[in-house]
Amino acid sequence: KRTRLIDELLGLTGDPERDIHNDNYAAWWTLKWSDLIRNTSNGSAVEQAMWAMHNWMKEAFRTNRPFDRVVTELVTAKGSVYSNGPANYYRIFNNSSELTEATAQLFLGVRLECAKCHHHPFEKYGQEDYYAFSAFFARVGTKRSEEFGLFGSESVVIVKTTGDVSHPKTRKRLEPTPLEGEPVDHPLDRRIALAQWLTEPGNNYFARSIANRYVGYLLGRGLVEPIDDLRSTNPPSNPELLDALAQHFVDSKFNLKHLMRELMVSRLYQLSSQPTEQNSKDQRFYSFYSVKRLPAEPLLDSIDQVTESRTKFKNLPVGTRAIELPDAEYPNYFLNTFAKPRRASVCECERAPDENLVQALHTLNGDTL
Repeated sequence: KRTRLIDELLGLTGDPERDIHNDNYAAWWTLKWSDLIRNTSNGSAVEQAMWAMHNWMKEAFRTNRPFDRVVTELVTAKGSVYSNGPANYYRIFNNSSELTEATAQLFLGVRLECAKCHHHPFEKYGQEDYYAFSAFFARVGTKRSEEFGLFGSESVVIVKTTGDVSHPKTRKRLEPTPLEGEPVDHPLDRRIALAQWLTEPGNNYFARSIANRYVGYLLGRGLVEPIDDLRSTNPPSNPELLDALAQHFVDSKFNLKHLMRELMVSRLYQLSSQPTEQNSKDQRFYSFYSVKRLPAEPLLDSIDQVTESRTKFKNLPVGTRAIELPDAEYPNYFLNTFAKPRRASVCECERAPDENLVQALHTLNGDTL
């Protein structure tokens, strides 16, 4: 019964009458990855561009598009930020340094920012690795467009024919080079070579990074913790398990639902959350299930459902759920109190999991309940 329920919730039964949860699935994971990619209408961004990215991402999750294709479309995106959702990746991260650091942390689990100025103190990467990786983005630019004159502020992501990166100290021109790899290029667009390397089945960085993230999401703690910091000085608690999950992800053709199913049907996911006297101090090896708090958005949706009283969000119709919110810019006191992230960072740490006194007081005395 448990396995049947898991297949129904993930929409893997093949029966349209049972696979009815795809919209909920897509809404939640769109919210999650929108937080990480920082899709918001704050600052110089415009609402139409934010919606384009949100709708593209939601459709990708609703149809269970292979995740290597999703990442490829993001990394190689170009065109109008209004018409082509993934082009907004280059609206959000609008210079080669931001693109280098965000791409490495989001899809490789590697934090490169320290290597920008000096050799990374806890890792093998130095300035040459950083700037050779950033060379993949050196020829990406934007230009203004008047096609949406009524709305204005539209920009178009373009690929230029020139643009290189030099080492800040030696002034040597650096060829675009993957981490720990050989220089690669593409006659049309350097980013194509990057996407091919990034998502190729033999690239352990990508598969291990995504597998570790989903272990953390489902089991409360990653095999590597923090889950987006897979450096050599921060080894996994169970290297064999991480390798096996990464290989399963590759073998399934980067199918996120199959990866989640593999975790959900496991013995670890089904353990009791009650520790014993012998394992109560364990924080690494999953000897009991780690209880997780509901994040702000599903918590508010749960309250709305139980009380049969829908929260009204600014500029959105009544009935819109919190997990369907496309933006971080909603003046909702409950969501802000319970740590809805502002989408200011690609780090998982922006959504704080810890409880605090303000949350307790609002639960007891606030106007939401």
